[in-house]
Amino acid sequence: MTIRPDTSARTWRTVRAVGATATVAALLVPATAAQAAPADVVSQSTGRLVQTSLLGTDVLDSLVALRGAEAVNTDASGDVIVDRPLDADAVSGLVTLQAGSTNLFGDNGVIQLGAVGQYARANDDGSSSAFSGAVSAAPSLIGVGTVTPSDVGDPTADNTATIAVGSSDALAGLRVDIGTLAASAVNTADGAQSGDYILADVGVVVDGTLVSGVLNTLNPALNTLLAAAAVAGLDLDNPFASGTVTLTEEDLLAAAGVADLNDLAPGTDLLSYVPAAVVAEITSQTNDILDAVQARVDDLSVLGGVLNAALGVARGVIEPVLDGLGASLQGPLGEAITALAQLQVNVQSTVDGTFTQTALRVGLGAAGAIATVDLATASVGPNAGQLAVPVAGPESLAIAGGGFGLAAVLLAAVMLRRRSQRAAAPAQG
Repeated sequence: MTIRPDTSARTWRTVRAVGATATVAALLVPATAAQAAPADVVSQSTGRLVQTSLLGTDVLDSLVALRGAEAVNTDASGDVIVDRPLDADAVSGLVTLQAGSTNLFGDNGVIQLGAVGQYARANDDGSSSAFSGAVSAAPSLIGVGTVTPSDVGDPTADNTATIAVGSSDALAGLRVDIGTLAASAVNTADGAQSGDYILADVGVVVDGTLVSGVLNTLNPALNTLLAAAAVAGLDLDNPFASGTVTLTEEDLLAAAGVADLNDLAPGTDLLSYVPAAVVAEITSQTNDILDAVQARVDDLSVLGGVLNAALGVARGVIEPVLDGLGASLQGPLGEAITALAQLQVNVQSTVDGTFTQTALRVGLGAAGAIATVDLATASVGPNAGQLAVPVAGPESLAIAGGGFGLAAVLLAAVMLRRRSQRAAAPAQG
């Protein structure tokens, strides 16, 4: 009797081992190619000049130039650069934006824009950068020769933006002229995100009934004193003759207690310094006049009797007003301005991996209840870097997986046949 060896167990072990090896090999390819989620990109950034809470109008998203400069690098096949200035259609679209019955942009609007640009760059190495705002600020923030300025819009000479709220008939009226306004953001190749902004050459003109109430008391006394001074050979102008108070950037800095507007903490409301600056300006300018007239009186000696008498009368009216400005003007003006508008400087946020730097956020109404408008924003990230570079598409992965499965079956069949042949050989002998 011929005894045949039982090969079924070894054959099953062989098939199982080969199948397991093929399965592991097939799974290795999808794991390598799927390290980044489908939504991940190598790098991305957006430079956008205008964003607003009034999204119902769809104006900002319907015009290409108003959507900003958006750069998305999906496969590291070359750095992506988008340089998109505002055009005439964009400005026309902005003019249609309203908050209630208030125009947000245009000649009769709250905001007017000058020569500005929008720029975004997404690099193959996983880094990205963005810019928006005054083109004059681009070299220091994003590099020389990067941003093309728009050729439309000009609020006033050399200004990037002019913002006007309130009126002379309201409790407060403000016109803010900004010479340079810009923001930039950077996402480095190693994932660090940061932003910067430039706010420069800022001037504010303040009027309204609160200011005019004070000036209507001061101006008659000043005008009388200045007329007497002119007779005595001292020619001086009344700085408040227009019924407004003009603040320079230096005035705002003094009220803020900082050396540079670009040193303000994130989210600082620039308008919060206006009331103190107004009080300081009125006090300083008025005292300068009083001091100048006193000096002239001293120079004239006994001949300055008439001017000295006029000075005494003026002081009797003016000094009590100056002494009470903190209570009569600064507090009420602060409340009126806060209810009217806010100008938040250096606004920063990070949402779902996207870092955004905004140079200026304009809020209309208390806490921006009527509308908010972001001027000069730059966003970067999230960047997946080289992990987002496609290694194999879904189709090739399916083919690869099928190929490994087929190879496993064929290899198992060949090995089974050979072992069966070797097992059957003694029986044939």
